[in-house]
Amino acid sequence: MKLNISGLNFKTMMTLVLFSVLWFACNTFAATHDIHLSANTLPNGQYAFKMEKHTSSDGATPLYPAEATIPGPTVFVKKGDILNVTLTNNIQLPGGAQFKVGLTVGSIEVAYGETRSYTYTANDVGTFAYGDESSHLLGLFGALIVDHADGSVQDLVDEIGNRVAVKRSDVDKEFVMFMVGSTFWGSETVNGVQRPLWTNPTLGAVQDDIVRFHILSVGPGHTWHLHAHRWPDNNNSDSIIDVKLLKDTLDTHSFTIKAGAGVGTGHWQYHCHLVSHMEAGMAGKFHVAAKGESGESLAGASPSGKIFLNPTASGPGLVTFEVSDEPGQFFRSVRSDILSPITKTRSLEIIPPGSSVHFIMSDTNAVHTITSLLWPSDANDTDHGDHRVIPFSQTKAYKGGAILQLDVPGLYVFTCKVHPYMFGAVIVDDPATDGLDLGESIDIVTGINNLPTSSDLATRLLRTFFVATTQENWQDLTSPNPWHLEYPSVDVRITGGAVANLKTVLESRYGQDIKLASLFNPTTPGVGEVWINTQFEKTAGKTKPGTITVLDASTWKIKRKIALPEINMNHPHNMWSNSDQTIVFQTQWFDNKLTFINREDGKLINNIQIGNTPSHVVTLPTNDDLTVAINGENGVRIIPAGTMSPQPMIMTQLPGQTAAGPHGHWVTPDGKLIVTPNVNTSDIGLYDTTTGGIVARTPAGGIFPAAPHPLAVGVSVDKVYTTNLLDHSMNVSDLNGKLLKTINLIADYDPISPTGPDTVKDRDGDGLATVGVLPIQTPVDPTGRVVVTANTGGSITIIDTKLDKVVAMLPCDPGCHGANFGAKLGGGYYAYVTSKFSNQLIVVDVDLDNPANSKIAGRISLVADKSVPTDDTVTKLAGTGGQGVYAIPNIYNGWVQNLPDSWKTNLTASQLNPVP
Repeated sequence: MKLNISGLNFKTMMTLVLFSVLWFACNTFAATHDIHLSANTLPNGQYAFKMEKHTSSDGATPLYPAEATIPGPTVFVKKGDILNVTLTNNIQLPGGAQFKVGLTVGSIEVAYGETRSYTYTANDVGTFAYGDESSHLLGLFGALIVDHADGSVQDLVDEIGNRVAVKRSDVDKEFVMFMVGSTFWGSETVNGVQRPLWTNPTLGAVQDDIVRFHILSVGPGHTWHLHAHRWPDNNNSDSIIDVKLLKDTLDTHSFTIKAGAGVGTGHWQYHCHLVSHMEAGMAGKFHVAAKGESGESLAGASPSGKIFLNPTASGPGLVTFEVSDEPGQFFRSVRSDILSPITKTRSLEIIPPGSSVHFIMSDTNAVHTITSLLWPSDANDTDHGDHRVIPFSQTKAYKGGAILQLDVPGLYVFTCKVHPYMFGAVIVDDPATDGLDLGESIDIVTGINNLPTSSDLATRLLRTFFVATTQENWQDLTSPNPWHLEYPSVDVRITGGAVANLKTVLESRYGQDIKLASLFNPTTPGVGEVWINTQFEKTAGKTKPGTITVLDASTWKIKRKIALPEINMNHPHNMWSNSDQTIVFQTQWFDNKLTFINREDGKLINNIQIGNTPSHVVTLPTNDDLTVAINGENGVRIIPAGTMSPQPMIMTQLPGQTAAGPHGHWVTPDGKLIVTPNVNTSDIGLYDTTTGGIVARTPAGGIFPAAPHPLAVGVSVDKVYTTNLLDHSMNVSDLNGKLLKTINLIADYDPISPTGPDTVKDRDGDGLATVGVLPIQTPVDPTGRVVVTANTGGSITIIDTKLDKVVAMLPCDPGCHGANFGAKLGGGYYAYVTSKFSNQLIVVDVDLDNPANSKIAGRISLVADKSVPTDDTVTKLAGTGGQGVYAIPNIYNGWVQNLPDSWKTNLTASQLNPVP
């Protein structure tokens, strides 16, 4: 990490500005400032600047806070002033990593523990930001205000609309408000005294006070709006505004108002005018008090306030999750190095009632939502304080964040609608009770209410959380050791006020040191290659995770690892190939890229921007055009065959409607329809590939009342099969969009009883005890006879399409995710199944005559030895993160017929014509 204190002409990501490096021909009135700043770590793990000392030859320096603050100290100077700056770096990263403090201009750096000095001259009038290029979103930012030498500041608009000139000496109060992610960070200066106001404060003034605002937008752009007040856009314009659009990266805007001019006293809202930012909590109030009353500002939640391990602090605290591309640690507490020895995960925080949780997308290339997955049942009760924010649900994915105050004790888990295995949890713990409060019961976003925290489903969800968010808990099938999971050994308060040790409960219910199944190869070879997105595997030449593992199906040996370090390939998620099988198309799900790869040698052909968070790619069998689901937006992008030029999207919702967020789509074998599972609108969309028009919209789910989260589809001869991740169900519909049946994949599961013989048994009377928890990919075999579903809860379910019912269940690994069919040598098909939290590929031998007899034919390690050709060196999580899987040649009906002769030679007549 590198901290940059930047000059006025800083030309990188955010033009962060503190001081000009151009030596100014000083006039006789210029002051000299001696400034000593330090960079520090706050109690919640965020970073902040502190003013150690500031003296000026003109004596005009504010009284700064004694602590490090966000935003950092505001430095007020005049044009032409000389600044002698000393900077000390007190930020120490774990493991001895270097956090360097420095100047972009001139490449001057200050490492941990060092102090260095610089001299600058303030050359331009305006409001500027200073901060760190790589960690500014975590708090290392502050403001430099360079005023005119004559003391003039921005004009104001009086009660009757006249512009009035203002001197800084006329100003009663100055507010500095940073718009970062989806949170306001503020400070005020009154009578030469600076005070931090922290997050989303209530700004205070007395009617007729002259108030000066400095608005600084950092990162993705914002739109500042203050109710009931107006001001000139700038001193050279006739425009009078109450809304200001601020550009991406860095933009600033300063203005002056008379508090309550023309409107009087009251609480006037300020907020970002973007709807998605408002619903994320980016709002506060400007309180104009009557004369004679207090116009004091009220600070918001603070990184130095009351949180777990900082209980003696005063005021409401703030914990921060950094939204990251790091596998498992997608919601990562910024103080996880302190907490994780206790919590055994980097994705869990603990706060007292009344404190706040804050999310910032500072380490991700993707767009996300912050969405409640489960919460204490009392939290959305109108008699309690959280009901206006819980459940929390952002309707649009974007690169921002969220902030919300939690008052009701209990367990809150958040996820991302686009990437639903991202988890972050907060325990709101009442310090007056024994144990950490999980709550009497929880509600789940699907509409399950009042589920006891002692129930099997509640503890299974907890176990899933600790597996998904802790890399050390992922399965290594190449190890001779049993599977050992690390759980926190903490007492928790559950249903009925009972206190139990969480580690003891989870181990007693679900076992510990579990013997893993042995690896073995199928006895019959497959045909061609199997490409697996080992999405979490990390390599030396990249900062982002993910490789492609290429398996030779004839020998069951890994033949290549592809990391593409030259483009820093980020979370490769799903693949398809062109008709002659020479090019593999690869989506980067935590980015905005589609990658073209030479199948023969694994070399990069091209890497193009395609849209936010592309998930799946499928060609049209009729003409080889590419269709790419843009999961973070509202459509399917088309790329004509033989080109690399994205065309306008087929829109999955009409203009002005909520973005659908399509994920694992499919195309009918005749190429006439694209079928999408629409995550954000809870339906299945059918779209005409010729006109782009909506053919049908079928409601998804049906087992639970809400939030089914349709995630993937498979298409047979005349039916569509759609998995609903959170509904634990499969919708069966026809090609006109008519719903034919909903298969309950958890009909045999009792969510309440503790684990044991009664938890899973034949409850639906079909003679089988099957459970498909959290279903994901669900392809139909090329003949249309069998549906194979990878259930992330750890099972593979087999559906007989003649009966449209589950006829078999096979074991899978935690995070079971990807499934696709490939040809079996001599006839028939293998289903290849991957898992996120293990490093093996499961090969299922599908019985087309009697699907109930389908069985596991092989378990193959995805860890490559040193002899395997690769373009980068694997450093961590070897073979882990299996998600998209794709067999070459493409043997699906509609595509197999278009194979070149060289790929047809190893296929049988039935495989070449699967649907006669």
